[in-house]
Amino acid sequence: MMKYEDLLCEALEIDPPWQIVRLRNDLGKQQLDVWVAREAPRRGWIFGARHEVPSGPERIWRHVNVGQARCLVHAAPVDDLAQAALPWAGGDDQIFSRALTRQIALHFMEGVKFQTICKLLDIPVADLWKFKHSLDNGKITLSGRDTLIADGARTQADIPDTDDPVWHALLEGARDLDIRALSLKLLLTKLRGQMQLISDPEVRQMKAHELHHYFVRHAPQLAHELAQIRPETLHDAH
Repeated sequence: MMKYEDLLCEALEIDPPWQIVRLRNDLGKQQLDVWVAREAPRRGWIFGARHEVPSGPERIWRHVNVGQARCLVHAAPVDDLAQAALPWAGGDDQIFSRALTRQIALHFMEGVKFQTICKLLDIPVADLWKFKHSLDNGKITLSGRDTLIADGARTQADIPDTDDPVWHALLEGARDLDIRALSLKLLLTKLRGQMQLISDPEVRQMKAHELHHYFVRHAPQLAHELAQIRPETLHDAH
């Protein structure tokens, strides 16, 4: 039977040589704190691998929830910790782990409202605003060993697929539209400004998905614009 720490490592995507070396669940209501460190080298065949609680300065990231409890990961600032795409760790100056970052990004891509995300994930509004600001200004990357995958946005026959290059072309200004809907004009202006600041391919794809999702949600009001980018129109243009 697996030990509780092993089950927790599996749930939090903490893989060897990283291990949970300390647990604490009394620092706040519905909060679990875990300390993560590498396994220390063996000291001979008699002695197994040792786990040492990290000492000195540490980084703290908000990780994915464990049941109804918030989870905070504590770890020493190691060079390869910042470079490797460890799901339970976060980037420089970020408060969320990469796994939680992707979870939040997926909610944004699916059009989940801001306040709903805060309630679903038990995230303070101020923290989510800071995250959104960093995301929109290219300060957060989503690329890593795990690919950001949207779980099936709704599509319609007259709307190009999410991965169609037309969305990037629109966002990068390589393709223009005769836009009648003011809301689309404002959204496209905002997204184009953000794309100029974003270099991470996964975040750029998220912005393309955001534009696609807008067309799906407001298709009846965007008939004029859709007529210019529907699949058969794009095919004829080529």
